[in-house]
Amino acid sequence: MYPEHDLQKWTSVGYQHWRIWKIMYIPYWQIFGETMLDSLQENITTPCTMERSVWESNPDIERCNQYDWVLIVIAAIYMLISNLLLVNLLIALFSYRFERVQEISEKLWRYLRYEVIMDYRTRIPVPFNLVIRPVNMVYWCCKKLIKKKQSDEKATTRKRSLDKINALQSMNAIKCVYKI
Repeated sequence: MYPEHDLQKWTSVGYQHWRIWKIMYIPYWQIFGETMLDSLQENITTPCTMERSVWESNPDIERCNQYDWVLIVIAAIYMLISNLLLVNLLIALFSYRFERVQEISEKLWRYLRYEVIMDYRTRIPVPFNLVIRPVNMVYWCCKKLIKKKQSDEKATTRKRSLDKINALQSMNAIKCVYKI
């Protein structure tokens, strides 16, 4: 756009008017899809000048760009390359994420498989459970009755021992009161 442009010229006007921003502004927005083709062509609506001393001293007056068909070709090549790089980066990110999900899903599948195997390890297959299930239920009921009987026996022995302790305490209390 600006042939014979001097990049080393840093003016003291302000950083927003530095020439580097004018050079990088269009390619930056082209990455995101804003082509700005009208700014790459000759601009006759805004005040501009070709005199170097005028546009260097006054930041409100733009430098007139010189139209050249090579500029459009370079912008198109830049957009093509930048978009290809961004798409390749996106593909790389997706493939990395896909590999991580595959790895985690394989671990999860192994864990759930182990859980199912351990669950079915104690189960009895269908035709045999018709015979064994009633036997297990009788065994379970008998086991409950035996535990209840044992707990009742423990409760009665505990009650007897508490009664003996209470009787001995009352005897000791009587002896203490009457000093026998």
